[in-house]
Amino acid sequence: MRADRETDFEAFVAVSADRFFRTAYAITRDDQSAADAVSAALAATYSRWSRVLASGQPETYVLRMIVNEILGRGMRRSSAVRPITGLPSQQPSPAPGQRVLDTDVVWAAMEQLPVSQRALVVLRYYERLSAVEIGATLGIRPETVDPQSAAALAAVRRLVTKMARRGAHT
Repeated sequence: MRADRETDFEAFVAVSADRFFRTAYAITRDDQSAADAVSAALAATYSRWSRVLASGQPETYVLRMIVNEILGRGMRRSSAVRPITGLPSQQPSPAPGQRVLDTDVVWAAMEQLPVSQRALVVLRYYERLSAVEIGATLGIRPETVDPQSAAALAAVRRLVTKMARRGAHT
């Protein structure tokens, strides 16, 4: 029976580890922190694998552990503030309706959000989880997900605008 459990867990990790890492990286924006959070969550999951598997939602369980690990680290130590360098130069504006925001600028703005807001945006728009799934993952009420998402997106927009103005003056 133990061999079956290990085989099931190894198969789960083989299928899900890359997704978990991408999500953790999108939240932390740091390879090592993302890898640490995924490793810690998977190690804890292994010891409870039978119960996690019986829940019928092992991906949700592990994702919640990863996010909790990241948020816990953010509370214990402040994240390093990294200066933004190499912003794209201002080029003539494209025609209305054809304007595309540079993803590097958006991620630079995301890095300036508190990690809890960044997690919310990543889960909502990168992972495309429902409000109920996000609520379960972050331990918040599902009805607060949309207002908090709107506030986080507004903050990203303000930061992108601020960075664009700064780029125009340099």
